Order: sequence, then C-alpha cells, then structure tokens
Amino acid sequence: MKRIFLCLLLATLTLSLSAVAQTVTHGPVVGAVTDASARVLVRTSSAASVQIQLSVSPNFTNPILSSAVNTTQADTFFAIIPVSGLAANTLYYYRPVINGAPTTENVRQFKTFPSPAAPSNFAFAFGSCQQDGQAINSNIGRVFPFIAGNLRRFEVDPEIRFMMQMGDWGYPDTTDTPANPTNYFNLDYRRVQAAYLHHYQRAYPMDSVFKVMPIVYSHSDHDYSNNNCDSTFPGRANTLRGYQAMFPHYPLANPSTSSGGIWQKFRCGNAEFFVLDTRATRDPNTNAFPNLAAWIANPASQTNPSGVRLRFEAPANHKIISDEQMTWLIQNLQASTATWKFIVSAETFNPAQRGISETALLLQGSRFDPLQTPQGIFRAAEVAIDIADGWSGFPASVEQLVRAVRNANITNVIMLSADSHNVGTDDGANSLFPEFMAGGLDQDNSRTVSLFETFGIFVWNRARQGLARNNFNSAFGRVSVFGSDSVRVDYFDEFGKFIDSYTQPAGHLVATKGLTVAPLGANFDTVVVGQVGQQGINLVNSGIDTIRINSISRLTPSRPSPFIVNPPGPTQLTFPLLIPPGQTRLLGLAFAPQTQGFATDSVLIVSDDPDNTVGLGAGIYLAIISGRGATSSGIGTTLGKPTDYVLEQNYPNPFNPQTTIGFALPKQEQVSLIIYDALGRQVATLVNERREAGRYEVRFDGSRFASGVYFYQLKAGTFTQTSKMVLVK
Repeated sequence: MKRIFLCLLLATLTLSLSAVAQTVTHGPVVGAVTDASARVLVRTSSAASVQIQLSVSPNFTNPILSSAVNTTQADTFFAIIPVSGLAANTLYYYRPVINGAPTTENVRQFKTFPSPAAPSNFAFAFGSCQQDGQAINSNIGRVFPFIAGNLRRFEVDPEIRFMMQMGDWGYPDTTDTPANPTNYFNLDYRRVQAAYLHHYQRAYPMDSVFKVMPIVYSHSDHDYSNNNCDSTFPGRANTLRGYQAMFPHYPLANPSTSSGGIWQKFRCGNAEFFVLDTRATRDPNTNAFPNLAAWIANPASQTNPSGVRLRFEAPANHKIISDEQMTWLIQNLQASTATWKFIVSAETFNPAQRGISETALLLQGSRFDPLQTPQGIFRAAEVAIDIADGWSGFPASVEQLVRAVRNANITNVIMLSADSHNVGTDDGANSLFPEFMAGGLDQDNSRTVSLFETFGIFVWNRARQGLARNNFNSAFGRVSVFGSDSVRVDYFDEFGKFIDSYTQPAGHLVATKGLTVAPLGANFDTVVVGQVGQQGINLVNSGIDTIRINSISRLTPSRPSPFIVNPPGPTQLTFPLLIPPGQTRLLGLAFAPQTQGFATDSVLIVSDDPDNTVGLGAGIYLAIISGRGATSSGIGTTLGKPTDYVLEQNYPNPFNPQTTIGFALPKQEQVSLIIYDALGRQVATLVNERREAGRYEVRFDGSRFASGVYFYQLKAGTFTQTSKMVLVK
C-alpha cells in the first residue's frame, strides 16, 4: 500500500515539476480577430499542452477555455490556438494555460471587432520596415509604445484596434552578404524559425503592442527571401511554411507552400481588408527591362556617352500578382458589402512613380548620373530599376485592377502601402486609388519623397514627409474610420510628434486618367552664349485610358525668350497628342542664350486629365525651366561693366553640399549676401563688404546644415532681392 502511495506521490510531483519547468518564452500574440473569434500564438520552452483562457474580467471570472494544442520540437514549440464563441466589440483578457495550469505572468488583452452589420468608428495603425540589424537607427522601436498607448490627434478619435505590419519585419535576409549573394535565409527552415523568434522577442518595444491589440502581418521582400525578390527565388516553401506555423493569420486563399501565397481578407465593422502577397507570385522585375544584359555589360555614363542606355518596356503579361490572386481580389471586391475596401499592398501602388523611373532613365549619362541620394550614390538606371519594384513597374496589373473596379462601379477603395522608408499620401490624382503609404517604423528614412520633389517630380499630393514638414524621423500611420462618412490618416513620428494628415470622404471612384509630367521643369545649368543646350520632360500616361494633350507652349509666347519648347526635328510633337496607357512621350526643350546671365521661363501643358494639379484648372500643368548663359572663356567672365543689379539663381540647385551664387553690381556698393533657413533665421553671411562694379560668384558650403529649403538675400544700396535654393543630403 505504501509503495502505491509513493508512486502516486512521485507521479503527481513529476507532473507538477513538469508544469513549472515549461514556460511561455514568446507571446502570447493574438491575430485573425473577428467579431466572434481569434487565433493566439504561443511558444513554450519545451513540449507542452497549451490552451487559452479568456474572460471579460481581469480576474478571469467565468472564463472561456479553448481546446488544447500540443507544442512540439518540430515546430520549435510554437502553437496557434483558435478561440471562438466571443461577443462582438468586447474587451477580453487572455492568458495561456500550460498543461492545465494558467500562467499569471502572461495576461494580455484585445478587443473583438465590431459587428459588420452596422457602420462603426475604429482606428488601426500601419507601417513596415523594422529591426534591421544593419541600419544606423536599428532596434529602437520608439514608435510602438505610442501605438500601444493609442496615440490620438484629437480626444474624440476612435481607439486603435489592431496593428498592420506590412513587411520587412526583422530583415532576416541579412544572411545574404556580398560574399554570399545567394545565401538566402529561407533556404534553411531553421533560419525562418529564427526570424520569427526575433519577431516576438519581449525585449523589443513592439511587445507593448502585442500586449494590448491584435497584429496583422504580410511579408515584403526582405522577410520573404531577399531584396526585390520574386516567384523565381528559391526557398518559397520554407517561407510559406513558416508563416503558417508561426503567425496567427486569417484563412489563406491558397495555403499551398508550392504554388500559393499568404493573400487573405478580413472585416472590421463596415470596412473590409484585402491583404495581398506581392512577392510569392510576382514576375521578375527585370523582365521590364529588355536590354538589361547589354546595359550591365556597357552602361552609359558621363565618361561613356556611347554606352547602352537602359530601357523600360514592360511586356503585356508582366504581373506583380498572379492571375489567381488578381481574380480572387477582384471577385471579393465586387462581392464586398463593406462601405470601405482597403487593399493592403506591401509595395507602393502609385503608378505615377513610373515618372520617376522614366526621369532616371532620361538622366543616364548626364551630369546628374550617378545620383547622390540619402541611401548612397547610385547610377540613374539603378534608381529606375528600384522604383520598378512597385506597381508602377507592372502597368498590366495596374490596368487590370483599376479597370475591373471602375467597370463594377466599386466606390471607397483605398490602397494601403509601405516599403518606402517614408510617408506619402495621394487623393487619387496620381495614385488613381486614394493611397496611404507608411514605411520605416524604425528604419533609416529614405527621404525619397522630398528627393523626388527637389528634382521636380511630384507624385504624392497630400500628407507626406517632404521638405515642407522637414520631419524625416521614423513614423507610423494611424487610420481612423468614421462610420460611412470618411477615413482619415494621421502620421506620427517616433517621438509622438504629429507630422501630417489627410481626410478621404466617402464616395470616391477610382480614376482612370493620369498624366504624369516628370520632371515638372528643367534646369539647363550653364550653356555658352551662341550654343544650344537640350533637355526633355517626360509625359507619362500612368492611367488606364488614353490621355489627350491639346497644347504645349511657353506661358507667355509673345515675350522673347532664349528657351525653345518642342523644337523642330524628328522628335517634335504634334497636337492634339494622344498617349495610350502605359506609354511615354518626350517633350524636347532647348536653351539658346544670346547673352550672359540667368534666364527662366514657364511651359504650359493643357491636357484632358480631369485633375487640377496646380490650381490653374483641370488638366493644366506648369513646368518651370531655367538656365544660365556664359561666355566661352568660362563661367564668371564678364564682357563689360553690368548695367543693372542682378541676383542669379544658384547652381546647381538642388545641391549637396556646395552651390554657387552669382550676382552683379552696376556701381560700387556696400553689399551683403545672407543665407536664411525656412523659418527666416539667419544662418550664414557670405558677403558683407564694399565691392566695385562687376559680376561676382560666391560659393556656399552647406555641409553643416540640414536638408531643406533655404533663402539667400542680396542687398546692395537700395537694391534687395531674395531667391530660394534646396539642400538635399
């Protein structure tokens, strides 16, 4: 009898010790939330039986208990536990139960979604790009406590109900190094598992979000396989297997690890979300550049003007998502009864970014090639290749989706995008669909929006991290849904500072016409008097209907000008000019100075694009052109004493870090040339002395100044003039 009692005691003690030894190492993390159910991810220290206990009370009175799921070593002790039978729009506390024993130190909470039956007010956070071990601003995560704390712009704003993580989470592809360019992390499933362990580390500030709300996640290139990857990259099965085993996702439309992906949908109140997989089924980006191999072998440059100039010519079957995924998306958009339809794309949708690619290709071999950007120095063609990683590089996919939505008369479709390490918003004038973009949760800011704008390329017309705001910190987007009335996006930086906002009212129908003028101007820099400089402006049809350009002329054609718009020759445009969807025309410009000095003019482009882009009327674009005449003996030489006071435009502009400012005096004067920042504060004095009549040039070095807009003011006697310049680092 004693032996039986001792055996029972030993068995009980063994079970008790086993329960104590098995702990929760990662999570719990809740996802796939609906108005009545959820899925909870838990990882244990060793094999165990795991359940989830839920209650509307923090004391867990009258709890709900899920069924049990066993963690195993084969799945690195991860388990995803479904819970159901929940009430809509209700706050629940939950905790894991390990081998029948609740864990008191892992209590977290979430709120079920509102019922889809009625319009609701709610908010969600979104963003991408975090925890890059190779970034300067790495593993900080300052934005996440603000998301968890439900940062609001106004007290009446609805609470954040979930976080949308849109890819590049952890950058596991850092195993791919220059020494091992094909060492893709997903070739080894153990590295995929390690990536998810990195996602859920409790020491990282994102855990504060996991404690209070659900997470929705779709991968981008760096956490699918490798930079700008596609369906031909190896390791696909491991990536998709890892997502299914280690993330609490919604039901996948095609869960196959050999031919499928992670596209899925869910509904929150009167908003439906269609989460795409823009990596697993896309065609290679390089298919859009037919002469890529020849360019690689002999690229054009300033020192190699006869080299190959890369061309963008996307074939008709060039797709960013497979036909299967596109059909799923279109059919579900058509069937949706939700007021708001959000398409969630890890990559930027805005097809007007095609203008950036075409401008970069136009700059091949020019004085701007290579281009100096915040991310480093790149050949102009490399910039075009990188931009083509977004939807603008896949015009066939853009046309298929936009035409289907327009033909079905589907309203209130909004695009959510990321990947850019930047913030940008468009009301549909450029992006066709209204688009909210937020990339760079704690990644170094790319400053791409402001960089493109300094080159005269404007493709984001609403809230953005541009020069006007001068905020280039890490950031996240906060979207508030106000029933059936409107949707507002607010952007906040990593210090909780409000950046910018845009409100999209209900009733929007996707646009089908989109003319992108890129760049919106031309700077000829310096041309010798008697010679002719030539440049061009791209006219890109980034919509899906043919664009008609009625006329292009100088704004004041009766005034003499050294600029020639659309000069005669084999490439001269005739009007009306019809540009089919996806095609580009080049507007030629010439500068033939007859005298020294700075000159400027404006080009007026009149089209049938219904958007009002510059306040001059629908379809009207105004491009600014400038240049500077100089003698053949060199810049700065004068042919005689100036007859008037002149303050010239600095060159180059934009500049980094040095630029030259020229001015002329008709007589001896006390002269001051002062630099001011955008707030009107004096930051530098370049000249403060008496000078003889003549023309002068002064260098300004902006090395110690931040990127942004600056003003320079010349005072000479009673003459005062101020001009603007842009420093881009």
